[in-house]
Amino acid sequence: MIHKKAKVLLSTYCIAAVAVLGGFAIQNSAEAAWYQAKLTYTYQRAYTDLNDSIATIGDTLEKSLYANTATQQNGLASRLMRETSAAKAALATLPISDDSMNNVSKFIAQVGDFAMSLSKRVSAGGSITKEEYSSMRELSSYAQKLQGNLSNTSIDQMDFSTTAFTENMKTTAEDFSDYPTLIYDGPFSDHIQQKKPSGLEGMKEVAQGNAQLTAAEFLGIQRDQLSHTEDTAGNLPTRNFTGENAWISVSKYGGKVISFLISQDVGEETLEYEEAAKAASAFLESRGIKGMKESYYAVNDGRCTINYAYTKDDVIFYSDLIKVTVAMDTGDILEYNAAGYWMNHHDRNVPSPKISEAEARKKLSPLLKAEKGKLAMIPTGGLNEVLTWEFKCTAEDEKHLLVYINCETGFEEQIYILTYSDNGILVR
Repeated sequence: MIHKKAKVLLSTYCIAAVAVLGGFAIQNSAEAAWYQAKLTYTYQRAYTDLNDSIATIGDTLEKSLYANTATQQNGLASRLMRETSAAKAALATLPISDDSMNNVSKFIAQVGDFAMSLSKRVSAGGSITKEEYSSMRELSSYAQKLQGNLSNTSIDQMDFSTTAFTENMKTTAEDFSDYPTLIYDGPFSDHIQQKKPSGLEGMKEVAQGNAQLTAAEFLGIQRDQLSHTEDTAGNLPTRNFTGENAWISVSKYGGKVISFLISQDVGEETLEYEEAAKAASAFLESRGIKGMKESYYAVNDGRCTINYAYTKDDVIFYSDLIKVTVAMDTGDILEYNAAGYWMNHHDRNVPSPKISEAEARKKLSPLLKAEKGKLAMIPTGGLNEVLTWEFKCTAEDEKHLLVYINCETGFEEQIYILTYSDNGILVR
């Protein structure tokens, strides 16, 4: 039998254990409640911030319709960029797991991008067109609709953890189901999704058998060593083939080799970059691809990837890109990608630069020492092109930069920092 004193001690320990467990349960419950309250506050704050930013975007777009000086237009554009950035951050914070807000997200991104594009043009002495003013009016109208929908919901009564919140956001986004197409010079412009390959324009469809023969000849193998796989659709449709250790795609229209990849182990590096570049250039020449000039390269895992840009009449066209990867042990070509080339390559009427190299050089920072300038056609954010003077520069701290001066306006178009290492030359 258990002694009476032992019973008392056992009871005491049990009571203490229950109290401790109860204390842990209360503490865990309190902590869970605290975290839930904090999370709810975070969502409420994000929802409020989204509402406030959209309201400011609508007002600023409306004011932009009546701004008549470059200073005021640029100021309003800067405000739009700030508010769209804040709106994107707020929207990303909200617990929305489906794609119901995709069009709203696109709207926010386009407003900021559109504002930046206009601000850049106004700063260069340009003006806003009637069509762009019309777009601003539409954007303002949609912002006001969105803000109205957001304001119709009581933030204090909203449960962000339920499907009711998702349904509410779907209702909020309903007005964006017929959101208009917006075309401008920026990376979120709708025309980018619609872009067709310039280098293949007007070319006829190529039969699968002919495309397979082209692929085999490009790889230097027999046609029956390749098998046809599923074709790729999209802006650049291709016919695709596989071999024992190769994958290759040929454009459905025009029958041009777009890319290939060879699966091959690479041993110890025995080649220098110059030898790899020589092998890559010889490969391009042997495939009838002329006028390509090597620009930058990177070496990783025994593979040297070289970027080539099309050059004609001493003008570099950086949109017309081809990448070639060389095995640094054998000099074999392991990878080829000419998608950028065929998407952008076409005959261009290059305008005569309105400012000379000497005039463009004066636009450079006094902190930079520049080599001889070269003419270069560079892409803009909206897949257009602008003619520039390219200057390779050295700063006082020995950093290397590329500075591009617009040949028409004299404004700095782009600035890149070059990074040199044993693994190549990279641009950032």
